[in-house]
Amino acid sequence: MYQIVKRIGILFGIFATALLIYFMIGNRNRSGAEETVYVALQDASLPTVYAETCGRTMNRMAGYRQEMDSSVAGELLTLIPEDRKLVLDIQNREDAITAIHYDVRSMDRQRLIERTDLENWTTTDSGIQAQLPIQNLIARDQEYLLQITLETEQHGSVYYYTRILWTDSARAQAMVDLAVNFSEKTFDPAQARELASYLETNTSQDENSYHRTTIHSSFSRLTWGKLGMQPSGEFQVALRELDGAMSSVQVKYPAVRQDEETGESEIYEVEENFTMKWNELRIYLMDYERDVNQIFSGKDADYSGKRILLGITDESRVEARKSPSGSVIAYRAGRELWTYDQKSGHAVKVFSFRGKSGDVRENDSRHDTRILSVGDDGSIEFLVYGYMNRGEHEGNMGIAGYVYQTEANALEERFFIPYSGSFTELEEDLNQLVCLNPSGMLYLYLKHAVYGIDLESRENMVVADRLEKGSYAVSVDQKRFAWQSGRSQGGAGVLYLMDLETGQSQEIDGGVGENVRVLGFVGRDLVYGTARESDRWIVNGRTEEEPMYNVKIVNDQMEVETTYQKEGYYISRVSVEESRIHLDRVVRSGDQSYAPTVEDTIVCNADIGQGRMDGIGWYASPTKGRVYFVQLDGEVRSRSIRTSVPDEISYEKADVLNLETDRTLGNMEFYAYASGQLRLVTMDFASAIQTAYEGMGYVTDSYHRLLWSRVDRSVTRTIRDPQTAFAPLFRHLDEFTGSQKYADGVLVLDGRGCSMMQMLYFIDQGTPVVAYTENGGYLLLCGYDAYNVTIFNPATGEMYKAGLNDSTEYFRRLGNDFVCALVVE
Repeated sequence: MYQIVKRIGILFGIFATALLIYFMIGNRNRSGAEETVYVALQDASLPTVYAETCGRTMNRMAGYRQEMDSSVAGELLTLIPEDRKLVLDIQNREDAITAIHYDVRSMDRQRLIERTDLENWTTTDSGIQAQLPIQNLIARDQEYLLQITLETEQHGSVYYYTRILWTDSARAQAMVDLAVNFSEKTFDPAQARELASYLETNTSQDENSYHRTTIHSSFSRLTWGKLGMQPSGEFQVALRELDGAMSSVQVKYPAVRQDEETGESEIYEVEENFTMKWNELRIYLMDYERDVNQIFSGKDADYSGKRILLGITDESRVEARKSPSGSVIAYRAGRELWTYDQKSGHAVKVFSFRGKSGDVRENDSRHDTRILSVGDDGSIEFLVYGYMNRGEHEGNMGIAGYVYQTEANALEERFFIPYSGSFTELEEDLNQLVCLNPSGMLYLYLKHAVYGIDLESRENMVVADRLEKGSYAVSVDQKRFAWQSGRSQGGAGVLYLMDLETGQSQEIDGGVGENVRVLGFVGRDLVYGTARESDRWIVNGRTEEEPMYNVKIVNDQMEVETTYQKEGYYISRVSVEESRIHLDRVVRSGDQSYAPTVEDTIVCNADIGQGRMDGIGWYASPTKGRVYFVQLDGEVRSRSIRTSVPDEISYEKADVLNLETDRTLGNMEFYAYASGQLRLVTMDFASAIQTAYEGMGYVTDSYHRLLWSRVDRSVTRTIRDPQTAFAPLFRHLDEFTGSQKYADGVLVLDGRGCSMMQMLYFIDQGTPVVAYTENGGYLLLCGYDAYNVTIFNPATGEMYKAGLNDSTEYFRRLGNDFVCALVVE
């Protein structure tokens, strides 16, 4: 009996102990659930892919963990060799690759040309080398989209993108070699003498800043003056565009110099963009632009007097904002975010993707930060947007919302918004609107829509969608937003005005038979116009617009401050520049026609408000030129600045927000590139050409099909049979109302507003250009040389030549009303 009791006691003891342990662990877990879990920001670990093309290893492709739009592939053009066996160098130190496959598609992604799984690849010291045996299913001299997929152990599928072109690469290689040699020789004034012949030095060029050097700069500026700059890393070379004799090449590299006063090393990022034209005798440098940006180090020497010295940079890359009391200043230097407490002298490097190792993956420039709010305790809410090259979202493009907690000295992520386009497009969107109001509602513009996000609940809503440029406006302080209810820039029946600080919106009704149009803001005051639907302006079968008969300015209380209305005059276009409103005016010349008349201007007394550069200044250094700084309220008290960096980051409370609307724009979008950079996305083809024209650039559609180039045009061209060549465009001319692609592959473009000289590109491509004359008649431009343009009159069958200058002026007086076309795949 005793043994039985003893055994029962032992079993009971074991059971009690187990129960106690269970409850202890459970309580510990429940307690831990209330605590925030922080982790370190992981180093970059995705493989990097390079292509062997143009005689070198170049065109670095970063990995994506999401499938991307064609616009991402538009950043690189890879020429495949004659045997179509493209060699890739895959640098991979952290993650094992288990499979490689690739897709070749048409640029619009509608046709899958090839899908291949690689069976073999070669191991190298830095990773692996793979050869892509692209099949003989692609056409020569036609671009395709190449998507490379690496299957990895840690990250699963990782995607890489480039456009590919099967063509003779000799010209491109010569131009790539020139770009690299040009970059290298700028650091040696003796060798750089050879570069003087490429410059087109202009005395009107700004020589006060080393941030930007162009083809019009002086030889001294090109060769770094007295900076003593030297390259400090590998040159990253990329072919951006190749069209016939024209190419666009980009070269990036880090550089370093010694400060002559402090002896400290200064690190810089350098990006050069070349636009070149190949000729049998030589290569012509059509455009050149070098951007230089200093990496803010946060060393003691950067805090001087009443300034935090940010160095050589561009004003678009710096920003400062104070806390409510002004004691803490948050500032953006390059792509990094810092704060400085003016009372304690404590600085915090709040956010940076940049690593100490110099790994090219961690120094990817396709991201930036945006300050949302600053607290007196040093806390800061901010966005990181673009390509995430480290951390939880490595390999994703998107927008991450963060808050820096001062007490914990740590970051907490609130949300992540995926984005499938390019960084340039994303940045352009966010430049339209980002506003955090006191109630914690974040408003931002993204892909033709404005969204509101409650940062507490993470709930989001669509404030307005299907927004075209010209149909909405944002105040300078980004706290008021106005938009039209319709899609047209010409106006809509209702206009909405929203105060983003309060979330309250109001309506302005155009009335019966009238439309209202958003024109802009003067400070916080809204400028809008009113047009009668009966006052329609028709030009050659296409609606120009509805001229406005008045313009009004209303304040925060919706009170009309100013009304502009003059009998017999209409306003066709309005531009708002700070406190001045410029009016383009017309007078009626027929039932549905108008003629330009003298312009007018409204001068306003409205408070313009704070600008983006408030708190930022610059001074002229005898060595470094223009140097930017953050303005402090008082002298820096200590010679030794205490600097801290957040130790960890938390993702556990973050939500992934997929911001999408059901409605998309039906109109074509045009992408204007100049000096190697995307400068404008617009639905107005003429505006795209004007933007690209100044920088010897080019225009593409959303699938990166080249539509127009300033550089790639023959000296002379004649279309022998203009009627036959005109047939594809003629089929659609009567029904044409705006730029669009038809089912037969004809892309018809509205060239109204372009100059005749800009339209010659289409003649060189083999398609006559329609040039409208009076009363709906038109002529065909079908040839040109250095002195004349060849014109065909389809009504009479007559072909004749006219002087270039005289013809340019003739069509300008007629409104430069052109229609042009291309036949695309």
